[in-house]
Amino acid sequence: TAGSIIGMIPAGMFLLTSVALAVGVIKLASKRTLVQDLYSIEMLARTDVLCLDKTGTITDGTMKVVNSVLINKAYASSLNAIIGSMLTALDDNNMTSRALATYFGYSKEFMAKTLLPFNSTRKISGATFKNGDTYLMGAPEYLLKGTKNKQINDMVKDYAEKGLRVLLVCQCNHEIVDDKVPLDRNPIAVIVIEDHIRDDAQKTIEWFKNNGVKIKIISGDNPITVSEVSRRVGVENA
Repeated sequence: TAGSIIGMIPAGMFLLTSVALAVGVIKLASKRTLVQDLYSIEMLARTDVLCLDKTGTITDGTMKVVNSVLINKAYASSLNAIIGSMLTALDDNNMTSRALATYFGYSKEFMAKTLLPFNSTRKISGATFKNGDTYLMGAPEYLLKGTKNKQINDMVKDYAEKGLRVLLVCQCNHEIVDDKVPLDRNPIAVIVIEDHIRDDAQKTIEWFKNNGVKIKIISGDNPITVSEVSRRVGVENA
């Protein structure tokens, strides 16, 4: 009787709701889940679609350069110095830069005059060095936008179908001015990067699927790469 009456009075509702949510927090904590707000437990119960990123979510963010393909052999002796000098000048500390630095190393052989920092809109970074040389590095589909290069397109597609990420390095005859990307871009190398899939990703996706939650992947990476990684972890309609 006392238990029934407590639920009927306003103060009792606060007590019962708080206790129920607190129990939910403890149960989720036992599954190594961080609950930042109590109401998120109720929201989780109502979720029917979950949108995820790829990098750092399905994958663990641990990247590794697995291959470097030279397109223009004239740069065979200077590719490490070019990329190493760009990394030193741009001073990025993201996972992609770390993977590149591990493979190519840092260099001060070329000193930067003008920098083009990476951003998520253009997906390109670059540098004009004091010797007048300009180099760009970024997503092939953005660097080669509006141009056709069957060799590179086929190479990118082949690696993307294996779930690998591809960066293209280009040389330009014009300098970077006012944060504008030079339009003349001569491909010199393709860099292939592997982004390691989390060990528990497939199990987690399966859990959501079994609980009636649809998974959607929203990513800025190459669509073919994202599709292959999504397929490997069991995302429907990948």
